Amino acid sequence: MVHFLVKIIFLLFTIMPYNVHGYKRHVYVLNNLPQNSPKLKVHCASGDDDLGYHYPKVGEDFDWEFNAWSNTLFFCHFWWGDKDNVFDVFNSPNFCVKDASKLVPQYPSKCYWKVMGDGFYLGYEDNNGGKIIYQKYRDW
Repeated sequence: MVHFLVKIIFLLFTIMPYNVHGYKRHVYVLNNLPQNSPKLKVHCASGDDDLGYHYPKVGEDFDWEFNAWSNTLFFCHFWWGDKDNVFDVFNSPNFCVKDASKLVPQYPSKCYWKVMGDGFYLGYEDNNGGKIIYQKYRDW
């Protein structure tokens, strides 16, 4: 009987839509601001994890991986010269952010954010070549 129950439990875990650890996700924040511009300052956190302050140079990124559930949320605060903005960079395993269903395909495992002089762009990896496709998400 115990052997039978172990098999049932094993089968349940293999057919569940996601494992008990959540969905594996990866967020990238790329500094694509103009050369010789003020330093970009980024602070990202969730309710459980403070990722600290980061200062990626132009052309470099700051990234992290995590196991996401339907209620997982990461936000970032960005400072660049006299501008600053704060918003969720991840709040949905379905589209990275809930209001981006028209910007990225469903269930991306990687969320790419590009910081530019005119605003913030959200991107995803194209399955037909690995190129990252970006669309503008918001202004500064």
